[in-house]
Amino acid sequence: MFSFLQLVITVAVSAAAVAATSLPLIGSDHSVDTSFTSLANTPLTRRISDPNAIYVAPHFAYVRIPSGGVLTVSAADGSQAVNYTGHHKNFYAEYVRGPSAVITYTPPATTSSSDHPAFVVDRYVSGSGNIATTESICSTDNTKGAPCLKDSDSPKYKKAQAVARLLIGGGGLCTGWLFGSEGHLITNNHCIVDAEAATNVQVEFGAECATCDDPNNSQQFGCKGEVVATSVEFLRTNKTLDYTLVKLKLKDGASLTKYGYLQARASKPALNDPIYVVHHPRYKPSCISTVLDSGDMGKIEKLSMNKCQPDLVGYSLDTDGGSSGAPVLCAKENSVVALHNCGGCMNGAIKMYKIVDELKSLGLLPADAISSGGDDDPSPPMTTTPHSPSTTSPSPSTTFPPMTTMSPSPSTTFPPMMTMSPSPSTTFPPMTTTSPSPSTKKPSITSKSPAPTTKSPSTSRRPVPTTTRPRKTCKRKTKKPSPSHPTQPPPSNAQSPPAKL
Repeated sequence: MFSFLQLVITVAVSAAAVAATSLPLIGSDHSVDTSFTSLANTPLTRRISDPNAIYVAPHFAYVRIPSGGVLTVSAADGSQAVNYTGHHKNFYAEYVRGPSAVITYTPPATTSSSDHPAFVVDRYVSGSGNIATTESICSTDNTKGAPCLKDSDSPKYKKAQAVARLLIGGGGLCTGWLFGSEGHLITNNHCIVDAEAATNVQVEFGAECATCDDPNNSQQFGCKGEVVATSVEFLRTNKTLDYTLVKLKLKDGASLTKYGYLQARASKPALNDPIYVVHHPRYKPSCISTVLDSGDMGKIEKLSMNKCQPDLVGYSLDTDGGSSGAPVLCAKENSVVALHNCGGCMNGAIKMYKIVDELKSLGLLPADAISSGGDDDPSPPMTTTPHSPSTTSPSPSTTFPPMTTMSPSPSTTFPPMMTMSPSPSTTFPPMTTTSPSPSTKKPSITSKSPAPTTKSPSTSRRPVPTTTRPRKTCKRKTKKPSPSHPTQPPPSNAQSPPAKL
């Protein structure tokens, strides 16, 4: 009887762990009845609208802009404009906050007659702000917008600058942070699972409001920052340790210098270490969780608990869906002691020293990734910047010509264009990768096998997870933690399958 009960409990815990480490989704893909495009020598302005959406991002099967031409995606009033030039394929445009995105193509001043399409929009993603399941608030939410600590606790505010909000595959939400001085970023494995997922990651720094009392501090997609990259180089992942290390492919003109970077503490976390969490819950502007309902400073309350993964540290600071991948920093020296990955009452995080040990063994540990251990250990200047140019280049807003066609309804049916292009199925140049059919609706979701542990190319589109269990804010427990430190398992030099709880 005991064995049977133990088995039931183990299965229940394992199922909860799977749900808790799913990628939180805020948006979903919408098919268009007919892919729309424009010839390389023909101007075009079109609008995509969803009246219930808080953001919209068109997806391009490909872009082949001739020299001197430009493709612009902006809000309806011309703000948030981003320009695209050159040749690219299979990507989401940078999101536009609001219910509409306007696509404007301006051909070169002089061009020969051509039946070559300049771009193809085959779908778009939008979201109303809801995250899969309703969040259960266990206690008062004590998170504060980063500007609230700018003067009162400047060391924490300074460290928050190195933390980014991530929009993955157009609709997945996570947090990531600069690890070391070479442009590396780390987040959870359940956020970026493989090399294919890494090709569509919008990395946004500086997403914080100007003042503490700005109402946008609590708004999803509020206070837009700088999208420095729209794809990343996949370097390493480990499902058991729930981390992924990538390197940013910076957009033209982007620099990480002003954001600094974070460092991990070489030593293990200790019971009652004072801690704080910097994160982007529900894709809100930068937030910092420092105190509990009692007003006491957050601290490590458990040194080892089996929840989403085995042997996590436990704490009761508030988090929410989208906080996955956030750094848990020790307040004594402002270095990272754990990687947040598990919500609930209480929250859990992977011990950072285990990740550091694995990266060391593989020769992948970024430069300046380890803290010297001094109080308020500063981030030295960036020694290098990420090397790869991006697929997109933002530009100042431009004045758009009056639109000549109607906006599609939320059902995504687009009206006929005044200048019709030949059917994509007959005029598009051969593609090396297959884009979704213009008439095909949103693809069905299929299950995905565990992510690879090393960088590898991918030729298929990653299915979007459909389940999630967002982070919960937590109330401090009254039970005192055990004073003894359980023995830590030795770090693994290679990825192993998730332990059965």
